[in-house]
Amino acid sequence: MVSDSDLVNRLHEFLKISDLTTTTTATVRKQLEQDFGIDLSEKKKFIREQVDLYLQNQQQNDDQEQEQEQDEDVNIDEQDEEVDDDGEEASTKKGSKKENKEVKKKGGGFTKLCSLSPQLQKFTGVPELARTEVVKQLWSYIREHDLQDPANRRNIRCDGPFRELFDVDTIDMFQMNKALAKHIWPLNSDGAPVTTTPKEKKPKKKEREEDSEEPKRKEKRQKGAGSSGSSGILAPIPLSEALVKFLGTGENALARSDVVKRIWDYIKLNNLQDPSDKRRILCDDKLKELFDVDTFIGFSVSKLLAAHFIKAASSMKMLKTKSDE
Repeated sequence: MVSDSDLVNRLHEFLKISDLTTTTTATVRKQLEQDFGIDLSEKKKFIREQVDLYLQNQQQNDDQEQEQEQDEDVNIDEQDEEVDDDGEEASTKKGSKKENKEVKKKGGGFTKLCSLSPQLQKFTGVPELARTEVVKQLWSYIREHDLQDPANRRNIRCDGPFRELFDVDTIDMFQMNKALAKHIWPLNSDGAPVTTTPKEKKPKKKEREEDSEEPKRKEKRQKGAGSSGSSGILAPIPLSEALVKFLGTGENALARSDVVKRIWDYIKLNNLQDPSDKRRILCDDKLKELFDVDTFIGFSVSKLLAAHFIKAASSMKMLKTKSDE
């Protein structure tokens, strides 16, 4: 008999080499059945939960790296402000800090263009901007309008535009960086425009080598994926009206992993984790309205969300009705 831990280990290995835009939970289950030579029909729910947990852990790891980079931005901004009045010495220090910052950021994704939420587009005046540029514009605005609390310069007193963007009266530096997560999307994310940029031409020899390797990599990623098309793990799924209302962005279809990420962003932004047990979530009114519970364990968020993802058959029916109209 195959243990659950064996299934989970193999599931993780398979997801690491899979194209998540085409791979489905059914694909994962069939691959596991093929690997272990057993029928896993009764394990459908278990496999779905493990896939969700895998995506959630991947997202949290990305978020931790992102928060670390954002914290560096905040520290540099604070230090820059403290030495602003120190003349030439301050300029030298600031220059060296910025050089160090550039070194750290080499190879990272924070200087890449991102799609902005409608609220952030209204604030910046552009639909796309690098995360670093967004942070830079926010701090320019904060200083220009003197929004830092004199008693504690880590706290930002929100004026009209900031209130509209963050939906609070005050926000501290770290909360602001976390709150930006729901306003900044990858260019190819669900609900955000996809743009293409010309790639640099590589030497012909290298290009031929990469061309010959790509089909092999693609075949390896999509082995067993069949023709699942847009039904992959990262494919957008229609959302319930309650979930659309909760997210507040107007998007009515998102990838399951993206929704889980935004729920966790909301939990962290509003400090809803029980201080005595971080795994336990204490629901505020909005979460109570969405999940109809007072508390829940963090890893069960995927289960609670299940009722808010509209099944494919229902969504196809809705689309057909709209097209008939």
